[in-house]
Amino acid sequence: MKEISLNGIWHVRSEEGQYEFDQSVPGSVFQSLEELGVYGEGDVFYRENNRLCLGLAERNFLFSRTFVAGADLLDSDRILLEADGLDTLTIISVNGREAGRTNNMHRPWLIDIKPFVREGENRIEILFLNSLEYIRKERERRTIFASDHNGVVSVQGFNMIRKSHCSFGWDWGPKIPDLGIWRDIRVRGYKDYRLEGIRVLQNHRDGRVDLELSPEAEVWGTAPVMGFTLTGPDGKSQTLDVACGEKGKLTVEAPRLWWPNGLGDQPLYTLTGTLPDGQKRTLRIGLRTLTVLREKDEWGETFAFSVNGIPFFSRGADYIPEDVYLTRVTREKTERLIQDAAAANFNSIRVWGGGVYPSEDFYDLCDIYGLVNWQDMMFACAIYDVKNRDFLENITVEVRENLKRIRHHASVGLICGNNEMEDGIMHWFPSTNEERMEYLKQYEFVFPAVAEEVCPELFYWPSSPSSGGSFEKPNAPELGDCHFWEVWHGLKPFSEYEKHYFRYMSEFGFESYPDMKTIESFTAEEDRNPFSRVMDDHQRCPGGNSKIFYYMSQYFKAPADLKGTVYLSQLSQADALTTGIRHWRRNRGRCMGAVYWQLNDNWPVASWASIDYYGRWKALHYEAKRAFDNLLVSCEGKESRVSLWLSNEDRRERRGKLLWQLTDFAGKEILKGEEGCVIAPFTSRSFITMDFSEELRTSSGSDRFLFVAFEEEGGEVYRASHAFAPYKHMNLEDPALTVRAEETASGIQLRVRAVKPALFVRLDLKGGDCVLSDNFFHMRGGEERILTPLRGEYTLREWQEKLEITSLFHSAY
Repeated sequence: MKEISLNGIWHVRSEEGQYEFDQSVPGSVFQSLEELGVYGEGDVFYRENNRLCLGLAERNFLFSRTFVAGADLLDSDRILLEADGLDTLTIISVNGREAGRTNNMHRPWLIDIKPFVREGENRIEILFLNSLEYIRKERERRTIFASDHNGVVSVQGFNMIRKSHCSFGWDWGPKIPDLGIWRDIRVRGYKDYRLEGIRVLQNHRDGRVDLELSPEAEVWGTAPVMGFTLTGPDGKSQTLDVACGEKGKLTVEAPRLWWPNGLGDQPLYTLTGTLPDGQKRTLRIGLRTLTVLREKDEWGETFAFSVNGIPFFSRGADYIPEDVYLTRVTREKTERLIQDAAAANFNSIRVWGGGVYPSEDFYDLCDIYGLVNWQDMMFACAIYDVKNRDFLENITVEVRENLKRIRHHASVGLICGNNEMEDGIMHWFPSTNEERMEYLKQYEFVFPAVAEEVCPELFYWPSSPSSGGSFEKPNAPELGDCHFWEVWHGLKPFSEYEKHYFRYMSEFGFESYPDMKTIESFTAEEDRNPFSRVMDDHQRCPGGNSKIFYYMSQYFKAPADLKGTVYLSQLSQADALTTGIRHWRRNRGRCMGAVYWQLNDNWPVASWASIDYYGRWKALHYEAKRAFDNLLVSCEGKESRVSLWLSNEDRRERRGKLLWQLTDFAGKEILKGEEGCVIAPFTSRSFITMDFSEELRTSSGSDRFLFVAFEEEGGEVYRASHAFAPYKHMNLEDPALTVRAEETASGIQLRVRAVKPALFVRLDLKGGDCVLSDNFFHMRGGEERILTPLRGEYTLREWQEKLEITSLFHSAY
C-alpha cells in the first residue's frame, strides 16, 4: 500500500473571484474568511456578524493543489482518493478531468482516480457547490416538512441535503453553513486488497471473555492473513493470525471489565491488526456487556441500560457540535468537555441527531472517562426524501460506515435512528400516509437491518422519544424514552416534573444566559441589555428571553442589573432541572435515566447548555454534579411536610448519619435532629418524614429554611435543602460572607465563611476563569466550607486579588 497525504495547504478561490486565500486542510472556509477580516470588527460571534454568513455561502469555492505520484503508486492495482469528510457538494477533478462527485458530509468517500493519475506532478481540484442554491432547487422538486419555524430558526430545506442540520441554524445556534475539507484526505494505492475494518465480538462466560476477530477487506487478488496483537492494561500481549474472510478467537482470562463512570474503572485493551503490506488498524476496546433492558413490570415496561449484568440509572446530558467551525475542535477541547461531564458525575451522554457524527477523539475520550453513549444517527426534526433511491442509498452507506467506525468502542451503548421524528409525525409534523411509510422504511427496516449486519451486539432504537416504533404511543410515560418540555415551552412550574414518572427521560431542558464574561466577549457596552438587538440575536429560541424573565419572576425578586439577571437566570435553570433529576432518582426502578438538554454550546448564546461555549460552568453544571453523585440526599416536600431521601447508585452500601436543621435567616436554630442510616446499593428510599406546620404557622415559610446533610462513615458530607416559600418571598439577611485563599501542601484552597445563612453562594474570578470543587451552594449560619480549584492555574496572590463572592441576598435584596 502506498499513501500520499493531501492534508496541508490548499489554494482556495471563490468562483466569482471575490475571495482568494491559502488554507490548511482539514479546515473551515468561513474561519479562513474571518481571518481575512470579512466580518469587519471582531470575529463571527461578535455582535451580529454571524448574519453575514448566509451571504458568504451564496457562491461556489474551488480548492486546488498538486501532488507527486511516483512509479510505485502507478504500479498499484487501484489508486483511490480517500476523503474522510467533504462538506458537502463537490465535483472532483484530477488533471482537468472529472473523477467524481460527492453529496454527503457525514460519510467517507472513495474515488477511483487511477485513470487520471500520471507519474510526476498531478493537479487535483475540488469544487464546493453552493448548498443554499441546492436546497432551494430540491424544495422546488419536493417540499417535505422540516422543523425550521418558516425559516426563522433554520434555513428552509435543511433536510434535503446530507449536511449538518444545525449549520443552517437551530433554536440555539446561528445560520453558518460552512464548507470545505473538514476531515483527513489522502491518495492511496493498493495491490490485491484494501483493508476496510476489523470486527470484534465479545462473548463473556465463566470469568473469561472470548473475542471473535474478523478482518474485513475488499479482496480482488490473493486473500491476505492479518496478524493480531492484543495488549492488556497490564502490558501483557497475545497474538493470533486470521485470514481475511475468516474468523479467529482470542480468550482473555481474568478480564478487567470496563464500567461506566462511578461504577468502576475503565481499563482498555489495545487490539492491533496488521496486513502484510502494512495496512493496519488499532482499536482500543473495553471488555463489557452493555444493553438496554425492556421488561414488563407494574408500571408498564422498563427501559434501563445494563452493564455487566447490572442495571444502572443513566445520568448525563445531550451533546451538540462543539463549534460552528468544526475543524477548530481539538482533542484537548473535547477532552476538557468530557472531563467536565465526568467531574459532574455523568455516566452517560447522548449525541443529538442534528449535528455531525463526532470524531474518533470523542468516542475514545468517552471510553476513557466512562460515559455511555446514546448515539443518534444524524436525522432530526424533519421528513426525508426516502422514495428517492439515490438519497436512500446515500444515507444507507452513511449509517453503515459510521457504525463500522464506532462499533468497537466500549462507551457506545445504543444506536438511535433519529431525533423526535416518530413523535413529531404523530403529534406535530404535517405528514402524508406516503411520508409515514417512508419513515417506517428508513428507521424500522433499512437502518435496523444495517445495524444487525454491522453491529448486532448494539441495541437499536428507532427514534427518541419512542416506545419501540410503529407509531405506537411515542413519548408514552410507561415505556421507552421520553422528551418533556412542559416546563419551559409550556410555562409549567418546576413542580410539574414531580407529577411525572417516566421510564427514561432523554431530553428536558431550561434556558439561561451564559457567563457575564462570555456576554462581554460578543457585545459592545451599549449592547449589554437583555433586550438589545445583539442580545436578541444571541438568543435563538423564539420567545426565549421572555420565558427566562417569566420564570425568574415566579421564583426570584427582580435583578438590579444585567449581571444579576445572568446570575438569577442560571439559578432558575439549575433549580428547574434538578427538581426533575432528584424526583426521578427518588423513583429509581420506575425511572432509570435523566439526561438533560443540553451539555454544551457551539457559540456564545443564551441556551439550555450547562457549560457555555467558552467552557464556563453555569450554576446547572454544579447542581448536576451534586444531583448526579452516586449518593444523593434529597427532600420531597409538600406544604409543611418534608421527607428526607437517600438514593444510592453505588455498587456498595453506604452508612452514616442523616442530620437536619431548621433555622431562620438570622441563623437561629429552630429545630434539629439526626438518624443513623444504611442505604443498600442501587436503591432509593425515604428515611425521615417531618411535619413543620407548627413552626411555619406564623411565618408562611418566608423566614424558615431546612438544611440537610448525610455524614457518611469516613467523613464525606452530602448536602440538601428545602425551601418553604419562593425565594422572592424570603426574608433574607446579609450573610456577611468572607472568602480567603490559602496555600497548603496540596495546593490552593479557598476558605468560605457565612455568619448567617447564605443561599446560592457563588465564587468567581475577576478577569479570570476557574472551576471549583463546589459553587452556587447554600451555607448554614456560622458554617465554614473549604473549596479547591479543579481548573484555574493562578498564584496565591492572583487568587487573593481576583476572588469575588456573592449570594442570592446580594443579587436583589
